[in-house]
Amino acid sequence: MVKPFLVLLKPRVIWLLVLASVAGYVYAAPVVDWGSLLALVVVGVLSSGGAAAFNHVFERDIDALMSRTAARPLPRGLVSVGAAFAYASAVSALGVLLSLAWLGPLPTLFVVLGWFSYVVVYTVWLKRRSWLNVLAGGFAGNASFLTGYVFGRGALDWPGVLISFAVYLWIPAHIWSLAYRYREDYRRAGVPMFSTVVDQRTAVVAISLLNIASALYMAFLYILFGGGPLGYVFVAPAVGLTLYTSAVALVKKSDEAFWKMFKASSPALALFLIALMLH
Repeated sequence: MVKPFLVLLKPRVIWLLVLASVAGYVYAAPVVDWGSLLALVVVGVLSSGGAAAFNHVFERDIDALMSRTAARPLPRGLVSVGAAFAYASAVSALGVLLSLAWLGPLPTLFVVLGWFSYVVVYTVWLKRRSWLNVLAGGFAGNASFLTGYVFGRGALDWPGVLISFAVYLWIPAHIWSLAYRYREDYRRAGVPMFSTVVDQRTAVVAISLLNIASALYMAFLYILFGGGPLGYVFVAPAVGLTLYTSAVALVKKSDEAFWKMFKASSPALALFLIALMLH
């Protein structure tokens, strides 16, 4: 059965991380080499997918308690724990080895840091212990962009660091809006997400304002570092969509409004990343 092993890679999640890496490369590289770009995509899929598979392994008991995740392969018994662990290990190792061979030491450093941030810091150390789990593990987003950026530019500089924080700032608003919608699931599983450890009003205001801040930061970055007029065709709807859904969530305070804010956040980030590639 191939499908359960593909599900372990969380393709609906990691595509944005891979896109962030691609955007970093295209933005930073003087000339885009399509072979290098393909190598970057392969490494991104393997390293991010391997990390996601480890997340499935370490959170299988939590997943079984939550309606949103109970149908995943491990809770349903479609894949054994041993097989999933071996698969996650092999995919992750292959991603790192190919990164060393194809991308070089500096990009591989960020590949490893991103993997470590998500698997060890977020999943193993903090997910069950502190609502800061997302904030600490969010560096995986920075690392994805910076992998491509340093691969394209050959060095790390302040513009790359500042742009990478667009992904970092987006992550908590994205995840917490989902966690707000499923806060009872997280409470039942004993996971201390932000929306489960503060009162509802505080959660509504904080998550909505953070999402607004994320959109404004993207707009600021593009004005500062983007520059290409065509990019505004993508940045403007990304910012507008985020501001609108955040304002609705702030006013209505409903699960449906937060669900819509969550669903809009991925296209918004994707539009911003595409705009960067058009600079």
